[in-house]
Amino acid sequence: MTGRRLTTAVGAARDPRRDPWLDALPLVALGALTLLLCWMYSGVFRGEVCGDDNTFHYAESALIADSLRHGDLDWWNPSANAGFPTGYYYQLLPAAVPGVFAAIFGDVLFWFQLAVFLSMVLVPAAAYRGLRVMGAEPWPAFGGAVAVCFVLSGSKWGAGAEGTFWVGLYTQGVAMAAYPLALGHGWRWLVHGRSAASAVGWGLFVGLCHPVAGMALGLGLFVALPVALVEQQQRDTRHRFLAPVLRLLLLGGLLVVASASAWVQVFVDYEAFGGFPHRLKDEAGPGFELLQTWLRDGYFLDHERWPPRVLTALMVPGLVLSLLLFVLRSGRHLVALWLSALVFAYLLGVGRTLVTDDDLFPAVRVLGALQVTLALVIGAACVAGAVAAVRGLERVWLGWIGQGVVGFLLGVVAIAVIAQAAGAHHARVQVATDYKRIHRRELDEVLAAIRVAGPGRIQNRGTTTDTAPGVENHWFMMLPYVYAGRGQLVAYGGAALQSSPNFVYLWGTPDPQRAAWIYDAPLVLTNHERGPAIGGTLLASTEHFELRELPAPGLVSAVQVVGEIPPGSSRKATRKVVINWQRSDQPLHDQVLAHPGHGIAGPLPDGDVLETRRGPSTITARVRVRTRTTYLVHESWHPRWTATIDGRAARIRRVTPDMMAVDVDPGEHVLALSFERPWWQWALWLLVPLAALAAWLVERRWLFRRRNSSAQHDRQ
Repeated sequence: MTGRRLTTAVGAARDPRRDPWLDALPLVALGALTLLLCWMYSGVFRGEVCGDDNTFHYAESALIADSLRHGDLDWWNPSANAGFPTGYYYQLLPAAVPGVFAAIFGDVLFWFQLAVFLSMVLVPAAAYRGLRVMGAEPWPAFGGAVAVCFVLSGSKWGAGAEGTFWVGLYTQGVAMAAYPLALGHGWRWLVHGRSAASAVGWGLFVGLCHPVAGMALGLGLFVALPVALVEQQQRDTRHRFLAPVLRLLLLGGLLVVASASAWVQVFVDYEAFGGFPHRLKDEAGPGFELLQTWLRDGYFLDHERWPPRVLTALMVPGLVLSLLLFVLRSGRHLVALWLSALVFAYLLGVGRTLVTDDDLFPAVRVLGALQVTLALVIGAACVAGAVAAVRGLERVWLGWIGQGVVGFLLGVVAIAVIAQAAGAHHARVQVATDYKRIHRRELDEVLAAIRVAGPGRIQNRGTTTDTAPGVENHWFMMLPYVYAGRGQLVAYGGAALQSSPNFVYLWGTPDPQRAAWIYDAPLVLTNHERGPAIGGTLLASTEHFELRELPAPGLVSAVQVVGEIPPGSSRKATRKVVINWQRSDQPLHDQVLAHPGHGIAGPLPDGDVLETRRGPSTITARVRVRTRTTYLVHESWHPRWTATIDGRAARIRRVTPDMMAVDVDPGEHVLALSFERPWWQWALWLLVPLAALAAWLVERRWLFRRRNSSAQHDRQ
C-alpha cells in the first residue's frame, strides 16, 4: 500500500456514505458501553460507598444541604478536626452539587451516590467526545473511550474504580471524568483557534474539582505545544506560525484568573490553612526505580487480577502507530498525548524531591492523569491501526470476507476482555454493609444513644483485632455527624484535613482522656475490648460496641493564658511548640499558650459558663465573670471568625492548639462568635462565566480577522 493510500486508510476523514458503519456503529457501541458501566457501578446505590474520602465528602454534602436549608452561606463545618470551612480553599464543586440538590429535594445519600455513579458512567462519553474534538475518527475515539473505562491499577491513588472506591478519591474521579473534554477542547483551541469557551469551561471544571488535575491539564497542554505548532504550520502557512503560543497564553491566563475562587483565599488566609503536614509516604510518588517496575509489571494500567494485561501489552504498538500517523501527517494529537504522559511519568519519578513542609503538590496525584492519557492514546492508536487494516482489505479481491473475519475476531477478543474487566470493576464497588466485621447495622443502635447524649465531639477508639471489630473506619467516624449531627475528633482525609489548622496536632491523636479535655470530645465510641480501659460512663452497649462519656470542659470554657509562642517562629517551629504543649500537663490544668501576636500571660480564670449554643456557623455562650477571664472556644481558629460581647465587637485571640479565645470583663455577658465568609469569595465565582464569555468573544474576533485576511489574500 502506498504512503498516500495508507494515510487515507489510517487517518483521513472519509465520506460517511461510503462507510456508514464507521460513523453510526461507534455511537451504538458507545451507548452499549455506557449501559455496561451502569451495571458495573450500580452497587453504589446499596449504601454508604466505600472509600475514606468519599465519606468525608459525603459529610460535606450533608453540611451544605443543611446550611442551605437554614439560609447559611458561610458553611462552617464542625464535622471533624475541631471544625473547618467547607470548600473555602478548593474542591467545592463535587461536594456542593449533591448538597444543593439534597437541600431542594432531600435525601443527601441518594444525591451523593448519584454523583459518584455519574462520575463513573459518563467517562466513555466524555472520552469519546474529547478524542473526536481532537480530531480522532469515530472508531479510534471509541477505542480510547473503552480503554479509559477499564483502567484498573494496583494503586489506590489512580483514576477509575481503584481510586474512587479504595481510598475514596471522589473529587479526583469527577475531575478525571471531564479531563478528556478539557484536553480535547484545549487542543482544538491551540490548533484550530476554535472551542475557546469550551476549553475554558471544561478546564475550570477540572481544576475546581481537583487542583492537581487542573495543574496536570495545564502541563499537558503546554508540552503538547510543539505538536500544535507543527500542526498549525501544516494546516495554514498563511497565518502566524506562533498563533498556538498566543492561544495557549490566553487560555492559561483565563484559567488562572477564573479559578481565583479556589486559590486566592489560600494566599489571603493561609495562616488557617492546614496544608498537608502529614501525608502518607507513597503520596510523594514512586520514584524512577519503582516507576520502572510499575511499567514492566503493568501496575498502573492493568490490575494483577487481569491475566492478560491488555493495555500494557498494547503500549508499544500504540506508540509505534502514533509515530507512524505523525509521519503521515495524520492523528498528531496522539503524539501530543504521548508527550503529556511522558511528563506525568517524569513527575512521578522526581516527586520525592518536590516535598515541602506543607507538601501542597503530592506527585502521586498525577497518576490519574497519566492513566487517563495513556489509555486514551493507546486505545485510539490501536483501533486506528485496526481500522486501517480493515480499510486496506477493500483493495484486495474478496476483501469483504477478510474484513468480516478480522472484524469478527477483533470483536470476540474485545468482548472477552471487556467482560472480564467489567467483572473486576463491578466487584470493586463496595458499601458499608458489605463488610461483615464492620457491623454497620449496629451503628444505627449507637446513633440513637448519640442523639440524646450530652454535647461534645465523638472520638473513635479501637482498631480491628482477631477478637474485636474496629470503629476507626471512615463510616463509624463520619456517619454520626451525617445522621446525628455529632462532630468527629479527627478525620484523616478529605477537606477536613487541609482546611483545619488542628489536623497537624490530631495526626498523632492524644490519649482519650487528654483528647476529650483539649478538643471537647467527651463521647468515645469503642469496642468491648478497649472500653473498660478507657473508663468513663457507659452510655450504651451493643453486641460489639460501647458508647462511653469522659469528662470534658464543654465547647466554651475558662482558661489561663500562661505564655506566648516565641514571636518569629516558623510554621514548623510553632507546630513543634504546640505538640510539646499538648503532651504536657498544661492542657489538663486549663493552661494555654498564645500564638505570636495574640497576647501574653493572663490572670487565673474566675468565671462560669451558664449556657452554650451552636448554630449555623455561629457559637454563643452566656457567661458569668467575677474577675477578668479568658474563655477558650474549642473550635478551630480562622481569621474570618468575629466575636461580640453583648453585641459589641471583641478581639479574638489565637491560642493552643489552634483555637479561639476571648477575654471577658466581670459581669454576666453573652459571648457570640460567627464565621463570616467574605463577600468577595462568592463574587470570585463570577469570574468563571466571565472568563468563558471573554474566550468566546476573543475567538469570534480571531475568526473574524482570519476570514478578512483570507478574503484579502484570495482577492490578491
